[in-house]
Amino acid sequence: MRFNFATIKLNRALILLLPLAVLSLVAFSCVTPSGGGGCGGPASQGWSGFASYNGTLYFGSMDGRVFAVDPSARNREVTFPGEGEWVFAIEAPAAPGSMCGPLGCAPASVAVNIYSTPAVTDNLVYVGTYYVKGGGAEGKVLAVSPSARGERRVFPVRKENEWVYPHDKYEAAGAIVGDLALDESAIYIGSSDGKVYALDTIYGDLKWEFETGDKIWTSPVVKDGVVYVGNYGGNFYALSSQDGSLLWEIELPAAIASSPVVSGGSVFFGTFDHYLYAINSANGVEKWRFKGGNWFWANPVVKDGVVYAGCLDHKIYAIGARTGTELWQFTANDPIVSAPVLAGNLLIAVSKSGEMYVLEANSGALERTVSIGYEVMAPLYAEENMVYVHARNRCVYSVDVQSGEKVWELCYSDID
Repeated sequence: MRFNFATIKLNRALILLLPLAVLSLVAFSCVTPSGGGGCGGPASQGWSGFASYNGTLYFGSMDGRVFAVDPSARNREVTFPGEGEWVFAIEAPAAPGSMCGPLGCAPASVAVNIYSTPAVTDNLVYVGTYYVKGGGAEGKVLAVSPSARGERRVFPVRKENEWVYPHDKYEAAGAIVGDLALDESAIYIGSSDGKVYALDTIYGDLKWEFETGDKIWTSPVVKDGVVYVGNYGGNFYALSSQDGSLLWEIELPAAIASSPVVSGGSVFFGTFDHYLYAINSANGVEKWRFKGGNWFWANPVVKDGVVYAGCLDHKIYAIGARTGTELWQFTANDPIVSAPVLAGNLLIAVSKSGEMYVLEANSGALERTVSIGYEVMAPLYAEENMVYVHARNRCVYSVDVQSGEKVWELCYSDID
């Protein structure tokens, strides 16, 4: 079943090139200047959010490591790592190198980036990676055991069900930017090689793959046996989680900008033509579209019949989930790149420049602001009245949104 919604013929090439250019500028920056005054190469970047399990926060750092952090230990100012905390540096694949000596040339290191938020079960943490190798972007998926990482054992520990996909160390999938989706039977990955992969959670074996034909830089989501995913070609798919068969497909006039959210029989996501879409989750029929002043890049949040969407036009919109009618809007000081979160009756959003806004969810009234002081591109994470922020200065902040107090911070640049 296929529906073509490209009734307004935009310049498709321009629409696709603009986001690629912008994300390239965001993702890569200069490190030490080269002798010619230019960039010495791409900096190790990333904007992983947080996953929580049994009181532990997991996130990917901007230098290619996975951290397990206990908020209670951070509250007590225990030296990191405290009990139950650990850090795991992901080993980068080799690249043709420049380190030469009398015995020949050794491979140069490749910087590992972690953009995706980890997915967590009771005994494994799943992580997707992004690295540039041989002029192209590649990636792998790792299953990491908290117990083995806490003991700093050599990865992977097979008895702890640790694995890497693809299993062959010389093979790779496309680079992974979006988050990983998990259900009882599989973990689902969208890749920049245009494919959706379903992997066995225990052994990391490939269950199925689906070719979309264009880059996937957003996250798939799985619900009630259906995997929903969009690509940079403007195509959005509903797939069977059992075998990857196509249930329905729609074509939109612009690239898919944000990851989808499924709620109340609808799928909500943003595109690079400035629209937020509501699509019938059963058949792909458009319910409504809402026009913003720029791209909807951040994932929307849906609760109690309201869609909360941050936009690059500096605004946060509250939209009726059934009707697509604007309920209120709030203007921030900078584009909203990070996905907002709800904490009770409060909506918390942060601008790219690091200004956090605590809003009353029903009205959009400003309760308070908290200045992080550094750029933020990672999604926020909330537990009760605490909101966790991963900022671009390579620090994690815990903020009490009721008081506006920064309770603790963990800066990992100096952590071995």
